[in-house]
Amino acid sequence: MEITKTKRDKFIFFLIVLQPIIDIITSISSYYGMAITIGSLSRALIMAGLVVYIFRYLFRYKRAMILPFAVSYAPILLMLIVNGLQKTPVAYFQEINFAIKTSYYLVMIHASIILLQQRIINKALLYQSAAVVSLIVGISYWLAIMTGTSIDSYRHGSVGFSGWFFSANELSVIVIVLLGLSLVYLWYEQRFRTWLAFILMVSMVPMIGTKTAFFGGLFIVLAGVLYVLFTFRFRIVREKSALLFLSIVVLFVCCIPLSPIFSNTKQMDYVTDVEHTEKVADPNRTSGLAGKILSSRDIYLQQTKTDYTEATNTRKLFGLGYAGDYTEAPKLIEMDFFDLFFGYGVIGSILLVMPLIYLITQLLKGIFPLNIRKFLLLLTLGLCLGIAFLAGHVLFAPSVISYVTICILGLGMENVEVNKDGVT
Repeated sequence: MEITKTKRDKFIFFLIVLQPIIDIITSISSYYGMAITIGSLSRALIMAGLVVYIFRYLFRYKRAMILPFAVSYAPILLMLIVNGLQKTPVAYFQEINFAIKTSYYLVMIHASIILLQQRIINKALLYQSAAVVSLIVGISYWLAIMTGTSIDSYRHGSVGFSGWFFSANELSVIVIVLLGLSLVYLWYEQRFRTWLAFILMVSMVPMIGTKTAFFGGLFIVLAGVLYVLFTFRFRIVREKSALLFLSIVVLFVCCIPLSPIFSNTKQMDYVTDVEHTEKVADPNRTSGLAGKILSSRDIYLQQTKTDYTEATNTRKLFGLGYAGDYTEAPKLIEMDFFDLFFGYGVIGSILLVMPLIYLITQLLKGIFPLNIRKFLLLLTLGLCLGIAFLAGHVLFAPSVISYVTICILGLGMENVEVNKDGVT
């Protein structure tokens, strides 16, 4: 039985709008110490549904791709088997959870490839649902702050608010994605909801308090400002929209000194002094700008690298599993591509990254002629991949990769549908 276009569009809209609700429920349950949350179960069901959809599509239209699709998941199974036999001690819950999160990343990449090939995503619907998500995230965020129920972004030292979202790092990437999508939608429609979605996302950028949110958001806003300044047209509608956009940006800049990110930036001199002391004690410790960006990730990177060097050849090929070898509480490096390499080894990491490389090459094929909407989405996606490399919380965060997928689909649809008059 074929699903009608209307039902499919409603389901996709519901699935996208459901994401922030799942995040908030997950955050609340995690805050109260639940090991398995409603959000985790919801995303497990979504992943299972997408796997069924992918297999159904491949079986009906591309049977030759079923084997390569199945093989791409083999590194996850091999990692679990190898480390179950050779790793001591093994924290089975963390290892399996790591495998599930990797599977979620892989499913979202495969689903993106198939959805773009089928061209069944309605571009207008995609942006409308992203705007609704931005409103849910933004309104809940400020409501949390105003009611005094917001979760702190940092436990020690720095300040910031993550609203009702448990992880400030994950929220930072989510806001960057939604800011990029809301700005693109703003180029299509200048309605109250699109302006409000954009304002809410911009207002969150300095309030979270993380460098990721601030600098990522700054790059996207700067790109929009430069485009407006270089393409300003003295027509009434365009002039009013451009002036309103620039006014919002000016207000955003003026409010930065009153925000947590400004307070956190003022602590840099103190951090530099501490890092200098640590550098003297430990010559291998990264200092300077790189040290500020990496925080303590360079320590975990060095520890995991040592584990990898001392591992058996089998584990070097198929991975050390979650967080390398550990005797105490296991800790990821939180640099996604390094965690991918050390977690799944030489062979495993190559197989796991190949679908992502294929997807990116397909997106880049249709990038020209380049316009502002494509550029903003490409910039947003590039920032997400850069954050995955330096700060993590992208590939192995089911919440974040779900939003990144929306950005990927948006860029893919911009490549396919060229319509100068508006959304098709």
